[in-house]
Amino acid sequence: MKSIQISALCAAVLLALTACQSTQIPLHSETSVPQSFSESEAAKGSEQIAQWWQHWHDPVLNRLIDQGLAQGYDVKIAVSRLNEARATSRAAIADLGPQVGLSGQGGIVRGEADNLLSGVAAQIPQAGALGSDTMDIKGDQLMGGVSASWEPDIFGQKRSDADAAYYAALGQQEQVYGAQMLVAGDIAENYFKARAVQGRLKVADASIHTLKRLQQYVQGRFKAGHVSGYEVNEVGVQLTAAEAKRATLQAEYDAYVRSIAVLTGNMPQSFDLPPSAVDVLAKQPAAPSGQTPQGMLERRPDLRAHTAQVNAYAAKLASAKADLLPRFSINFMGQGARIGIDGSDALKGWASLLSVGIQMPIFTNGRIKANIAAADARLQTALLQYDQQLLTALGEVDSAYQSVQAMQRQTALMQTAHRQAAQHAQDTEKLFRNDYKTLDHALRAHLNENQMQENLIQAQLARAQMLVSLYKALGGGWSDSINSSESGV
Repeated sequence: MKSIQISALCAAVLLALTACQSTQIPLHSETSVPQSFSESEAAKGSEQIAQWWQHWHDPVLNRLIDQGLAQGYDVKIAVSRLNEARATSRAAIADLGPQVGLSGQGGIVRGEADNLLSGVAAQIPQAGALGSDTMDIKGDQLMGGVSASWEPDIFGQKRSDADAAYYAALGQQEQVYGAQMLVAGDIAENYFKARAVQGRLKVADASIHTLKRLQQYVQGRFKAGHVSGYEVNEVGVQLTAAEAKRATLQAEYDAYVRSIAVLTGNMPQSFDLPPSAVDVLAKQPAAPSGQTPQGMLERRPDLRAHTAQVNAYAAKLASAKADLLPRFSINFMGQGARIGIDGSDALKGWASLLSVGIQMPIFTNGRIKANIAAADARLQTALLQYDQQLLTALGEVDSAYQSVQAMQRQTALMQTAHRQAAQHAQDTEKLFRNDYKTLDHALRAHLNENQMQENLIQAQLARAQMLVSLYKALGGGWSDSINSSESGV
């Protein structure tokens, strides 16, 4: 009979070892990915977008982004959350195996007790200490044991729970990649804005200087009776407006520099933007070529995080369905004991217990089916959200490609307009020197040139910002080397 019980136990353990797997849930997306983007044919830039900021060839920009990725708090916070998710995943995996524990207990007894036999024993000469009124009590106790328990995951519920925790950690890992991508993009955008404001400050100073010359000239002509007060007031209004505009530009520049300081983990009050010999707005890279929707799908952290979320919900649905199936448990307890009274080893022993249990739901008033329906609804919602995010991402890329190309044409036209305005200012200056034009014509031509230059800076900034948006839409700007305290998910 004993051999039959052992054989049955071995068979149950073997079944548990061979059948531990998660329940498979079919996943289907209703969105088919196109072969190519419709607006990327004109792109001629580098295919490498992992570190897209290096295509500007600006050492200052490169250092700032590297610093932000290494010590920026956005990335550090994301990594800390990843470590938490990884620890949770390991805890779920650990629940698949057995648990073993040790226990121990010891004690010492010392005391006195009334001797109820002292009167009788005193009449017996050989009684010795038994004839005294009290008796000393001495004893010690020592007990130790080992216990083990294991719930074989025959129908895959625990495996599904572990899978859900794994995909949750995987999704958090994608959040780290997304944080890297956003930090790199935010640093670049604030850097471009700061450089643009620096250029606009120079243009504003030149315009104010020219307007002051024009004001002096018009006031002189007014005193000579050649112009009216209308012309004097007109120039005064233009000068005041230019000075007011100049006053806000410095505040804008300081705000962008402080944003860069925060993104790179520096103190805003003591951070200064280093100068650069590279004009990042005038020398911009072309839009990246060789990009495909499938590549974007495999690279964008938000889409990858949605994929992990779908898999996590699928694992939770599998775990919910496993609640309908039986659950098995194996428990073992071994215990040895020694009890001594007055140093005697007469009382000592050991015992052990091995049990196998099974638990199966019979009536739950619909609770399990309701949990399954809720888990299935969450999975279907996650699938729909993934399809929606995929369509949004595909639209973002083509829109960004088209905008970059449109802004490239706009920038080229602005460059032509600025060159024409500069040439016109030079020609007007020559005409003034040769007495063919008055000074006010030459000064107004320079003001027009300054306006065209500011328009060009604004167009260059808009293209740089849209190019950064394109890189982010394609999923560029992150690395899989994470400075976390864990080695893997």
